[in-house]
Formats: sequence, structure tokens, C-alpha cells
Amino acid sequence: MSHTICGIDLGAFSVKLVMLEVGFRSTHLRGLLETAVPGGDGPLLERQITAIQDALSRVSAEATPYLALPGDMLSIRLVDLPFADPRKIDQVVGYELEGQIVHALDDVVFDHVLVRVGDQGSTVMACAAKRDDIAQYLAALESHGTEPRALYAAPVVYRSLSSPKPPPAADDEETDPDGTCEVILDLGHLRTNVCIVREGQALAARTIKRGGFHLTTAIAQAFNSSYERAEMAKRGEARLGGTTAKPLSTPLEVKLDLVLREALSPLVREIRQTVASFRSTSKERIEAVLITGGTGRLKGLPQFLEGELGVPVRFLAVRSSEEMRPHVVKDGDEPDTPVVEADESSPYALATAIALAASRGGKEIDLRRGPFVFRASFSVLRQKAWHLTALVVGMLIAVGLDVGAALTNLGNERKELEQQLKTATTELLGQPNDDARAVTALVTRGFKEELAPLPKATAFDLLDRIARKVPTDEKIKLDVMELDIRPKKTFIKGTVDSAAAVDEIGAKLKEIDCYEEVSKGTITEVSGGGKQFTISINSKCP
Repeated sequence: MSHTICGIDLGAFSVKLVMLEVGFRSTHLRGLLETAVPGGDGPLLERQITAIQDALSRVSAEATPYLALPGDMLSIRLVDLPFADPRKIDQVVGYELEGQIVHALDDVVFDHVLVRVGDQGSTVMACAAKRDDIAQYLAALESHGTEPRALYAAPVVYRSLSSPKPPPAADDEETDPDGTCEVILDLGHLRTNVCIVREGQALAARTIKRGGFHLTTAIAQAFNSSYERAEMAKRGEARLGGTTAKPLSTPLEVKLDLVLREALSPLVREIRQTVASFRSTSKERIEAVLITGGTGRLKGLPQFLEGELGVPVRFLAVRSSEEMRPHVVKDGDEPDTPVVEADESSPYALATAIALAASRGGKEIDLRRGPFVFRASFSVLRQKAWHLTALVVGMLIAVGLDVGAALTNLGNERKELEQQLKTATTELLGQPNDDARAVTALVTRGFKEELAPLPKATAFDLLDRIARKVPTDEKIKLDVMELDIRPKKTFIKGTVDSAAAVDEIGAKLKEIDCYEEVSKGTITEVSGGGKQFTISINSKCP
């Protein structure tokens, strides 16, 4: 089931929204929207939130908002670790970061992403923001009905605009394992975000607090004009001259060029230092600088930056909905894709990066952690409460009708079976009976309880077995005076020549399987030296 993600760029001049419809196997661009931040003397965040409310009122209420914290609220550091185990990194990155920031670890919220993994360990990019700043930021948003699902780090999230490294083909030749890097410059109204990326990874990121506002202010001061007129001049007449740009033809253009160059010099200096620091520490090559953002529309800016930085500069091509779909390399396809160049600077780069990062569901720096973790409010469910209630009631009615029909069918089958049982018992037993258990017990019992049981052994059988077991005349001299065989009991009385013969007779009688207990009575002496004895036997056969 698809859902809508709304990436929001909370700019100082305007608020940009990018809506993506995310499905199981594809992502489609659903819409773009830009709303100007209203002017006034109120706090900038309050005016930005007013613009967000206005923008969100024009989109679907089902869209899930995602935002990014500006770089001037963040501390971004690269941390080198001697291991690459993700569990160990999670345990120690906070302590390593604490030594590089001015605030105590308990006063900040931090998160990290893995940048490099090598034989010597790993490098992670960690971002931290003050708890109080995040609390105020979220409280201001939530007080106006906006609760973002995540708070990404704005300078870092541009990495989602960079294509991941494709898997190498089996017949590919050996290439540079590090590849080349690109610098994304998002020139906004108050700040410029710098993100150095390579194949979907952010290798360095920072925010420079210089942007289009400073250019407009410099024009207004140089020409002693209003801010609004200076903004119009920057968008219209202003143009930076250069070797590849159209020559400046009027005194106004020449003066605007000089003013803009002087206003851009602090920004260029910071960018140059950032690139030089990255080159010295990473030893990697910068292939190009990609500019985007509203201020990036200044005429002649790419040529100017290319001359200042000594690196090819072009506009960042923010991908369309077709290019946002997951790329599957098929047989016969070329693994390398050509460089796509844009005709102008797009103001939707940051909003698109936020939306893409949210749609992919991978690991991103998200500062909605700890006490600020997002908890679903079920607002969408509340909005559709009547529909869901009607659906549940309909399902219950359907289930009830189905159960009722099944019970009715079972009742009819029971009545039919009872009638068949009455008919069968009338024919078999002479009278009808619809009690299935009673009939079953009666049939299984049969005639066993009505007839006398046959004995396992008759009295004659026992007499035969006694005669076979008693020792022969050759061993002992036996004279049986009385033999009484009755059910469950046998009695023998006789005389023998010795007491040992009585014991031998008792032992032999115990071998008969029908006899359970053989008890010898008193042995008395009779005339002639003989021994008179009695034996009582408990039997289980007759």
C-alpha cells in the first residue's frame, strides 16, 4: 500500500514542499509547492511555521511531514575509530564526540552515520544539537499542528541526491577504489549548505552563514535603495561578468558586478577553505561543484565560482519522478549513466533530499531521538473514524449472518440425524430412542453382561493339572485323603512320608497359573511315622 511523504525545506525566504508517493517497488513525484515566508518583525521561525501551515493546507492531510534542522543549530564532526563493528561504534561515538564539542553530552542529542570502512578502522559523521534548541523547535511546530516524523541534519541529507555506487561487473577493469567526489552547494537566503558527496555517502558537510540576503543587503547599501528594490535588481539587472559570460555593457551592470563580487568574497573564501581542508585530509579529487538553491539563480554565478575555485561548476540536476525509481541493471544495459546537467538552479534540492531520505528507509542522521522520538498520534485514524466504524460494523454484520446461517444448517442436520436414529432404534430395539450416547453404550455392551461368563478352567482341568504337578510315587509316598475343588478355592488333605515332601508339593502347586496363593496348614505325625498335612489354595480360574 502506497503512502505519501512530504519533505519540507524550511527556508528563510520561502518554504518548499516535495511530495513523493512511495509504493512497494517505485517512488513517484506527486507534487512540488513553494510558499513565500511572510515578512514582518516577528521571529523568523514563527513566520516560517505560518508559511508551512499555508502550504500544508493545500496538500493531502495523509502526507507525513519530514524536516531537517538547519546547520547553524548543529555541530558536525568526523570521528575516526580503530574498529568497524556497528555495536561498538554505537557505544563509543558519544564519548568521542564529547571531546570535540563545547556542550556536555547530557545537554545534546546526537546521531551518526558510517562514512568509511577500511582495514584500519572506520570513520563516522556525527551530528549533535542542543536539547533545549530541539525542544523549542518542536514545541513551536507542534503548537501550530505540525509534527514532523523526523529531523534530519540539513547539510548531511544532500547525500540522498547522490547516486549510490553500482555493483561492479565481473568483467570490469581495475578502477580507482576511491572514485571522485562532488561538492553540492545549496545557496539559500541566509545560509549556504556545503556537502561533499561520493556515491551516496556524505564525506564532509557544513553550513556557511552567508546567502542571498547578504547580496541583496550589499546592493541596497551600495545604491542607497530599499531592500525590496535591491532584491528586484539582484533578480533582474544583476549579472556576474567573466571570461565565458556575456560582457558587461552598461555602467549599472559593471557596478552591480563589483558589488556582488565583493559580497560573495566571504562565501567564496569559506568554500575554498572547506574544499582545501577536505583535499588535504582525504587526498581525494573533487570532480565538480554542483550549485542549487534560490541564490544559485544569480546570472553568471557558475562561471564566477568556476574561476574562483578552479573546479568545473554546473547546476545540480534534481531528479524527476522517473529517476527516483529503483534502478535495476538488466542484461545488455550499460552500468554507467551519463552526467545529467540542469538548465538552472532548483530551489527544491533540500526538500527533495529530505523526501528521498525518508522514502528509502535507510540509516540517516535523525535527531528525533531520546525524549524527542516520534510517537504516532493516529490523527489519520481519527479523521477516518466514521469510515472505519462503518467498515467494522459491516464486517460484524456479515460475520453474524454467516454464523447464523451455519447454525441454522447444523440445526436442520441434527433434526434429520435424530429422526434417522429413532427409525434405526425402532427396528433394532423395538422402541425409538434419540439419545445417541445411550444407544452407543447399549450397542457396544452387547450380550456380555446378560450371560454367565465361561470359566477359564473347570474343576476337571484343575484336577488334571494337580495330578501332573504332584511328584510321582518314586520320589515321595503320597496318600490323598480329601481333595475339594471349588470356585476360587481348592483344599487338599493327605499324608506323606516326610515334612520335606509337603514343601515340595506346595512348590509344585504354585507353578499352576490358576493358583495365586498356596497356604500350608499344620503338619502332624500319624501312626507308622507318616506326616498328615493340609493345603489351602486361592484360585482365580473357576
